[in-house]
Amino acid sequence: MKELLWLVWQNPKSRKKYHVGNLLYVADDGYYFEYDKTNKPRGLQEAIKNGFVTFFAFPDLSKSYYSPFMFHAFSRRLPNKERPDYNSLLQLYGLTSLSHEMEILRVTKGKTATDSFELVSPLLMNEGMFKVDFYIEGWRYYDGEKSLDTLENDQELILVREPDLKHDKYAVKILTTDGAHLGYIPAVYAEFFSTLLKEDQFVRMTIKAINKHGIPQMKVLVHVTGVLPLNLREKYPNLLFPTQHNLEYT
Repeated sequence: MKELLWLVWQNPKSRKKYHVGNLLYVADDGYYFEYDKTNKPRGLQEAIKNGFVTFFAFPDLSKSYYSPFMFHAFSRRLPNKERPDYNSLLQLYGLTSLSHEMEILRVTKGKTATDSFELVSPLLMNEGMFKVDFYIEGWRYYDGEKSLDTLENDQELILVREPDLKHDKYAVKILTTDGAHLGYIPAVYAEFFSTLLKEDQFVRMTIKAINKHGIPQMKVLVHVTGVLPLNLREKYPNLLFPTQHNLEYT
């Protein structure tokens, strides 16, 4: 089993996000970290031009790092197991004490209040097909709570571009088939999906899991699939962010 998370850096001034590194877990082996070497748009090289230096624990941009255990730079981003409310906190995230460290990082994004990094799941690509799971963002501000009891697993949802939104021209809102506004696609994926919708590409989103007692940003997990045709990959090279090739696609 392999599990990959992307290390994403956000420029504090422009607010643009860049894929700068990869954290890979291989079962019965350990953890690997290396910086992005693809030279793609919104990758490491572009991040460096826009102010990125290094992720402090990994000073060599050309080196591949290995550890049989989770790197401290990432384990420190996990919830503290000594907290008296640790198990309750995991429950709020839809997790349990048996949840793997990579799953906890994926769900919590490994965010801290002291830097501009987060960990996200890449969109996995295989022969033009893509897939990704993520939680609906902005849940608390729209119709999510009012609609929660009507939602169910495998329910299809609708994606609608919102290009006139002041703070994000790539915003894509998520609706139920009867028009309830549940929230938005996470910003790191927004340009990808907004462009596909603009080009009239079909994107399928279904509910994968519902955690009625979770925190607002972890209430509903969705599964998204679709096609990125070759002509669009050539027309919009930025769509390669945030996609990931060459990983198990099952």
